[in-house]
Amino acid sequence: MWEMTKEGEIVDTKFRKTIIRSKAAFAYGDAQKILDDPNAKDEKALGLKGLNSLAKKLRKKRMDAGALTLASPQIKFVLNEDTQKPQDAEMYQLKEANAMVEEFMLLANISVAKKILKHFPSFSVLRRHPRPSESQFDMLVRAAKIKGLEIDVSSSKKLAESLDRCIIKGFPYFNTLIRVLATRCMTQAIYFSSGSVPPEEYQHYGLATPIYTHFTSPIRRYADILVHRLLAASLGIDPVPKTLESEEKSKTMCEHMNHRNRMAQQVGRSSSALFTLLFFREKDVIEEGIVLSVRKNGIRVFIPKFGIEGSIAVAKGGGGEAEKAGASSAGKKSGGEDDNNGWIFDGETLILSNPTLPGSPRYQIFDRLRVRIYVKRSEMRREWLEMEIPGTGAAAEKGDAKKGGGDAKMVSSTAGGGKKRAAAAVSPSKDSKPKRPRRTSAKKKGTKKTKKRQRGT
Repeated sequence: MWEMTKEGEIVDTKFRKTIIRSKAAFAYGDAQKILDDPNAKDEKALGLKGLNSLAKKLRKKRMDAGALTLASPQIKFVLNEDTQKPQDAEMYQLKEANAMVEEFMLLANISVAKKILKHFPSFSVLRRHPRPSESQFDMLVRAAKIKGLEIDVSSSKKLAESLDRCIIKGFPYFNTLIRVLATRCMTQAIYFSSGSVPPEEYQHYGLATPIYTHFTSPIRRYADILVHRLLAASLGIDPVPKTLESEEKSKTMCEHMNHRNRMAQQVGRSSSALFTLLFFREKDVIEEGIVLSVRKNGIRVFIPKFGIEGSIAVAKGGGGEAEKAGASSAGKKSGGEDDNNGWIFDGETLILSNPTLPGSPRYQIFDRLRVRIYVKRSEMRREWLEMEIPGTGAAAEKGDAKKGGGDAKMVSSTAGGGKKRAAAAVSPSKDSKPKRPRRTSAKKKGTKKTKKRQRGT
């Protein structure tokens, strides 16, 4: 519980084990409607608006201290009530109500971190976000420079101010893309035991706070459960958990949670990929995409409408990430007609081009282009989400396929009947299924004998 002034200054902080008497429960959307309604003046509305006013002041203080507003696009699915299959998809939008709740959650996490560290300085469960080295931002700085923008990465505050200035007229999504790239320059935040690192390394770089932990979501994170137990012990309500009663035990638990957290993130990405595949299974759409990164052999595009991204290969060979190639050979052109089928990658300007092809195709980071999205299916019924640039195949057919040297997805696959194969892959007929050869009884017996001999050895 906090006692605050109207300006968001904390006068006193108290920790109690209490029962909350809730007057109402709101979904984020419902709360947002109340915040947006100037005529909503009942007790609940005034309470929400008062909290939102405080949250804005708390947020301003964090921003002034150097906290970063980063971006990590997420796809949101609308499921059919009967089949539970995705029937619509869009990029998840954060509302003002989300930011309001977030501010008080952050404040609670910081307050609890200070409390448990005061009582258990050697084995408190905390969370830190190490400061990235300036070299980690090379790709971000180079990408912004292409658009005539400067990024100062000397401190989190300077970085935050630079990101705020990254605005291009007529390109409303540019600022979000820059923040996406900034997010990917960061190291991952991790759990740690307070006794395992010096206090100067406790800081959370992204939040610009010297100490932080996870306390507010015990229903979905085990770290929060441990922090609740430590807080209860600090208040004399419960004894110190045996699993955390020493620095070594706390360190082991934190390492395990970091591992499980990485696994959970992978599961989340796999789940999104599965539902994305189900959503596009019966669709073949063309949407606007934006080049998010450039590689030696292709590009990675982001689709703002759905909040998804994918790779499009345009050449065989090469294949290194633009970031890696650019860091080692900035200002030099990578690849060439001899080793990359005519495609030339410039690591300084982040341009992939091929002057040997009709139309001299050229792709650069932040370019906007039309992207075809559909589900491709192999003869063995394996499915994957495919993205391609419409028209590139037609250009390859008219020109020299060998000279163009495209890849199986975009260029050479469309030469000589590639379009027909693609259509068959999306909707395979019964005749297209490969027939399995019959095994003779002699072969079966031989196989069994072989297995027995293998087991015997």
